[in-house]
Amino acid sequence: MDGFTDLMATMSIGLSQSKVATQASLAMLKNAMNMDEAANARMMESISEAVPSADGRGALMDVRA
Repeated sequence: MDGFTDLMATMSIGLSQSKVATQASLAMLKNAMNMDEAANARMMESISEAVPSADGRGALMDVRA
C-alpha cells in the first residue's frame, strides 16, 4: 500500500506542476497578445492621422522592383 500511496503522491505533484506551468504560459501569451493589440491600435491611429499635403505631394508612391 505504501508504494501505491507514493505513486499517487508523485503523480499528483507532477500534475500540479504541469498545471502551474500551463497557467504561467497562458498568462504570458495573453500579456503578449494584449501588448500586440495595443501596439496595433497605436499604429492604426497614427496611420489614420497621417494626412497627405494639400498640394498632393506624398499622396502616391511609385514602386519598381
